[in-house]
Amino acid sequence: MEPSAQLGFNLQPLLEQFAQDELSQFKSLLRPLSLQDELQHIPATEVEEADGKQLAEILINHCPSHWVEMVTIQIFDKMNRTDLSERAKDELRGSNHRKPEETCKPEIVT
Repeated sequence: MEPSAQLGFNLQPLLEQFAQDELSQFKSLLRPLSLQDELQHIPATEVEEADGKQLAEILINHCPSHWVEMVTIQIFDKMNRTDLSERAKDELRGSNHRKPEETCKPEIVT
């Protein structure tokens, strides 16, 4: 799949809001949602050792934007970080860069 050309929200500052334990939780929730060909070919240590800025770059450079947007919001909600989820949704509404029917909603595996 094509890497993200541009997200509808600025991912880096959202991930930089996390304390280290929250960032670790985000990463642990991210891995099961990974698309088969996306994060699977990135060494787990690279993702695990990434800070917020580096993780944003990994996601933006290796994953389709619609997937990153939907998964990020789902993970924020699962972490009870509705503040970050709402910020991302507000930015998405403002960007209006594609039609809603073009998005996919990945299933969260628990």
